Amino acid sequence: MGHRASGDWPEGYMIVVPHSWRDDHLWLDIQIETQERIGTALREMYADLERLSLSPNLILLVRQIEAGRSASEAHG
Repeated sequence: MGHRASGDWPEGYMIVVPHSWRDDHLWLDIQIETQERIGTALREMYADLERLSLSPNLILLVRQIEAGRSASEAHG
């Protein structure tokens, strides 16, 4: 029976991978699946944040950061 990542792993479980398996595709599959779950969670979190109303001071700060980023990208 081969070792492979499963989409059925419950979130929050710790997966222990023996050193002997780390050259197997199992370790890579676990890393990829974990990165995908983290990415999905972050995208959902940021989408929720975008729906919140910001205070005028925070809106000003965001615009200043965005303007600074745009200026540095233009000069970069």
